[in-house]
Order: sequence, then C-alpha cells, then structure tokens
Amino acid sequence: MTSISHCFATVPPSPRITVVSDPVHGRLTIALEGDLDCATAPALSSRMRMILDRRPVRQVVIDVAGLEFCDIAGARMFLQLRQVVLGQGAAFCLRRPRAHIRWLLHHLDAGHLIEPVGEPG
Repeated sequence: MTSISHCFATVPPSPRITVVSDPVHGRLTIALEGDLDCATAPALSSRMRMILDRRPVRQVVIDVAGLEFCDIAGARMFLQLRQVVLGQGAAFCLRRPRAHIRWLLHHLDAGHLIEPVGEPG
C-alpha cells in the first residue's frame, strides 16, 4: 500500500499590531511585535494601509521595538508606507528600532526613517 503525504506550507502570522490614536495631537502610533519578512510584509502592509485610510492624521509613528526580526521586505514595506503617509500630508518615522533593524536601515540608505534620538513625538 502506498501512502501519499502532502505538505502544506503555512504562512506565518503577520506581526501583532497595537494602534494608539492621539486625536488632540493628530498622531497615530502603531506598535509592531513579532517577525517582519517576505512572508508577513504583504499582509501587514495591507492591514496598515486600512488603518491609515480610516484615520486622518498629521503624524504616523511606527514603534518597532517589539520586532524580533525584520528583513529587506520589511524595510521595503516601511519605505512604501512612508510614501503613502507623506502623500497624505503627514510625517512618518520609526521609533525604537533594535540594533539589527537600525543596521539594516542604515545599510539600505533608509536611516532617515528612524526618529532622531531624544525627539519622541
């Protein structure tokens, strides 16, 4: 008797998102936790764009301190998201990146995404 086994790859869940809105200051802070890579970036990008479409703001802050991993697909998503936010007339920055994410962004010439130290919005 021959048995056939099928292997189905599972897509890892997108990073967990926590959204904090500050309507008085027009700030939207989105905190991310988990892994951001080529498998999770597309779904996360869609979710974040839906969040942004619902809330007109003057500033978007992405708190990435909870990201355990981020690859070039995640960095690309941040750059694309920044373009969307700037197109809406708002400011954009990444807050509290871990050393490996800071390294990645600087080596991709995307260090401008990081909020300057000592200037929390």
